[in-house]
Amino acid sequence: MREAGYYRAMTSQQLKEEIKRIASELGFQRTVIASLEPMEAERQEYERWLALGYAAGMEYLKRNPHFRTSPQMLYPDGRSAIVVSVSYYTDVPEPPPGFFGKVARYAVGLDYHVVIRAKLRELNARIEKIAGRKILAKAYTDDVSLFEQGLAARHGLGFAGRHTLIIGPQMMGTYNFVAELITDLELDADEPYQGTCGKCFRCGEGCPTDAIEYGVGVNSNKCISYLTIENKEGIPLELRKQLGRWVFGCDVCQEVCPYNQKPNPAPWEEFSPDKGAGHYLDLFSILNTESQDVFHERFIRTPLRRPKLRGMTRNALTVIGNILGDCASSCTITVSDEQQSDAVAKLFMFLKTAPEEMLKEHAYWALAQYDDLETRKKLKQFIDSEESQTIRDLICAYV
Repeated sequence: MREAGYYRAMTSQQLKEEIKRIASELGFQRTVIASLEPMEAERQEYERWLALGYAAGMEYLKRNPHFRTSPQMLYPDGRSAIVVSVSYYTDVPEPPPGFFGKVARYAVGLDYHVVIRAKLRELNARIEKIAGRKILAKAYTDDVSLFEQGLAARHGLGFAGRHTLIIGPQMMGTYNFVAELITDLELDADEPYQGTCGKCFRCGEGCPTDAIEYGVGVNSNKCISYLTIENKEGIPLELRKQLGRWVFGCDVCQEVCPYNQKPNPAPWEEFSPDKGAGHYLDLFSILNTESQDVFHERFIRTPLRRPKLRGMTRNALTVIGNILGDCASSCTITVSDEQQSDAVAKLFMFLKTAPEEMLKEHAYWALAQYDDLETRKKLKQFIDSEESQTIRDLICAYV
């Protein structure tokens, strides 16, 4: 065992190597050291994206781009940042029969914010032992005003693909969380990693809603992840069918990316679907949730609490409509006649108790996707007795 004095005598480069070794032992897939200097080029790119209106309704992304691209302002005591990535990839099983929605891979386990921050604190504790002193540090992951993608790309964690996700070297792919430990250690920053998508645009071609623009990035107004998580309004009518079975997030741009041919599995059991919500969500269990408090208690330890009950109910209604539409046409989803009839009955019941107009309109839309004579007759009766002119105006586009 090496003496503490050995580590105190280490050069900055030796300390960097030890930090990366420890991070690897803890399960982090890749580790780089980043400067806290302002990201001027990245800020210009970010502001151009904002000017296009592509942040959609995410007002927090629009506030003070200068602060977001100035890591030193985030933590004034910091002198460098240890930037890490960790895989969250798990295999997706075949969908269960019935009305189930798909959950994006990053959200199938426990809340990554909590898990990763705990691992970063453990990393810092081990660095303190080899450095022989207390280290001032702050752990961050996707929850502060920091342009993480720009910082990660500037110092070699990977490069930003056309889908804007960081693609790690050596086929590490994109199924990775990015996080930072900003410390008061004086460490030399790493250089960018020179990767490229070449002429590939499979992510844009595969995107169900055409949300990815070549050379520009992601238009959040169309992105399924935004629409099902951050969006506070209804799902735009022209995009509902494109959601398919995605009830929370979307992985299509990653599934078609050539760099994801051999993804590394998640190293921590906390990211296992057995620990969280799993890959599929019972849609009617969402509709039957009694209150926001009950919803919060169910998903408190997972990312799925983010849209709240209102947002997840909206998503569930949209996906139920898509499944009913598939049942009435191509029948590519395994749903029995009894399950279809039961779903229709539950949707009509929901119409009678819907807590607000937006959700009620989504229920009307879901029922309208089912091309069944008896269902259409009953739907017309409900519409004729509908008191809200706003809803009547909205549903005239598809009923």
